[in-house]
Amino acid sequence: MYRFDISVNLIFLIMKYKKILIPIIFIASLFLYACPYSEPEWNESSETDYKPILMKREILEKSIGVIEGKEIVSPGKIYVKGNFLYIVEKYEGVHIIDNSDPANPAKKGFITVPGCIDIAVKQNIMYADNAVDLVAIELSENVSEIKETSRNKNVFPELVPPDAGWVSIDNRPENTVIIKWKK
Repeated sequence: MYRFDISVNLIFLIMKYKKILIPIIFIASLFLYACPYSEPEWNESSETDYKPILMKREILEKSIGVIEGKEIVSPGKIYVKGNFLYIVEKYEGVHIIDNSDPANPAKKGFITVPGCIDIAVKQNIMYADNAVDLVAIELSENVSEIKETSRNKNVFPELVPPDAGWVSIDNRPENTVIIKWKK
């Protein structure tokens, strides 16, 4: 009964103010019509000098792991948690640096995360982009105990080449994901 009363009252309000509402609805519809959605257009100027590096989805889903620390070549985002620094190695993974002695930082390991360009840490969980997937990685002071705890598939759009906004890849193998672009 209560829902019916609201509907009747709404109809009476619309009828009472129809001289004002009809022009407002008409103008609003013109604005919506004037801004249609369109897909990005492909043209010859969108070509790229980069080649996509592809990985099979099955391999991507098993790619998270910890290896021995390695040289920082292409650093990205840096996250500080306690005495540890987590430094993104663009498209490769995350360096783990023990910074308890800032004059002598020590490489503790490297978390392989293909396609990674961004991380965030909350409590003892690191969230990272694993190409198109979002993965949660449980951190530990004992590097050998670091492991993937969950994965959300296809959360992010595929990586695009640095010199173009969008590129179509012809003859692409099935079930592959772009993990980086190489010049």
